This record gives sequence, C-alpha cells and structure tokens, in this order.
Amino acid sequence: MNYLLSALFALSFSVAAVEDIQFEKEWIKVGHLELEVELALTTEQRARGLMYRDKVENGMLFIYEEERILSFWMRNTKVPLDIAYIKADWTIEPIQYLYPYDEKGKKSQGPAIGALEMPQGWFKAQGLAAGTKIIRCGKKCD
Repeated sequence: MNYLLSALFALSFSVAAVEDIQFEKEWIKVGHLELEVELALTTEQRARGLMYRDKVENGMLFIYEEERILSFWMRNTKVPLDIAYIKADWTIEPIQYLYPYDEKGKKSQGPAIGALEMPQGWFKAQGLAAGTKIIRCGKKCD
C-alpha cells in the first residue's frame, strides 16, 4: 500500500512539473517573415522544449549563452518538427527533420548559438533554407 501511495505521489508531482514551466514569447524575423515564437532561455525551458504538446503553431526559439555543437531529440514530443540550428551570425544551417518520440539526437553541423523548431514542413513551405537570417525583434518587429 505504501508503494502505491508513493507511486501516485510521484506521478502527481511529475504531471505538475510538466505544467510548471512557462515560456515567454518574442517576435522574430525569419527571412522575410515576422512571427511570434516561444523562448527557451533557461536550462529547464530548453530541456522541456515542445514536449507533451498536441500541436505546435508558432514554434520555439532556443538560445544558448555560447556557441557549441547542439543536439536535439524528440523524447515525449508528439508533433513532427523542423529544426534550424542557428550559427553565431544568426543565419541558419540546413533544415533537419525531427520525428515524434525519436530519441536519437540530431546534431548541428557546426557550433551553434541556438535553434528554431517549427512544425515539420514550415521552412520549405515558406521558401526558407540554409543561410536565412534570423533577427530578434522583441515585442514587435519594425
């Protein structure tokens, strides 16, 4: 009985933890497009990313303090995504595809300062590819 109560407590704590992480939003320009994305700036936010969501509309921008080789996986992520790793000059690498629940990481080609995750097919549909510039606008783009 104690085991069952402990298990229920742990489950309720983990479900609550899923809901606790909040993401601020920011406007960015990706090539010719302006859009509002969620920001993943902290270790906790970056670890959670787009996990547990049934849909993704405007994507998420992950930003790191310094350049490094990045690798993303899809643990607990239900939605197929595109990932564009961002170089120090804020241009993107070639787009990679991420598939639901795939725990095999996809690495950046070189050192990256961040990544932009969008619904799968978004970059192609918008005519955006490697070399596209990303600009952080803040509350609204000019």
